[in-house]
Amino acid sequence: MNLRDILCQLLGCKADCTAQEQALRACLTQNEQLDITIRDLKAENEQLKLLVPHPAPPKIDNIAQRDSAFIQSVLDGMKLNIQRLPLDQTYYLTNQNNFLNIVAWDWTDRTEYIREKYDCENFAFTFKAAIDFYFNINQVGMVIDYQAGHAYNIVIYPDGNAQIIEPQNDSLWFWRVRPNVYDMRGAIVLI
Repeated sequence: MNLRDILCQLLGCKADCTAQEQALRACLTQNEQLDITIRDLKAENEQLKLLVPHPAPPKIDNIAQRDSAFIQSVLDGMKLNIQRLPLDQTYYLTNQNNFLNIVAWDWTDRTEYIREKYDCENFAFTFKAAIDFYFNINQVGMVIDYQAGHAYNIVIYPDGNAQIIEPQNDSLWFWRVRPNVYDMRGAIVLI
């Protein structure tokens, strides 16, 4: 039994179904061509995404060097019983103006949030790692705040000020101005 016979049975026609058979074959051929075109366009779209250039990182000058004791004194001065896990002995820090340019450049906040797969701690890790990698400054710490059930970042400046950054949306504030937003009491800070 050929396609024409099957069509004739389905359509209940007793007459010649040659025209319908030709139309169906043309439709199937066109459908296959469209599937190939769609697959090719999807592949081309993925390639084009790679061509969209991320702007070059801003040039950062005015980098100060501090020791681990300085970082510890800033965190101790917050009087929040923060548990610090030191990552380095020497720290390279830039000022707030330079750091604002860094935050504007960074694309961590454009990453899709996926619950239990890529969520708050992943954003905080990514932001810290990106700043360390692209700018060779290690003034960003990762905060694991069990009281808030959240992870985010802290930035320490050469003048001893500290800011909190929410890497999911680039919100940045001095912790003294909004100390109750993320409590940080007893938090663990990797810096």
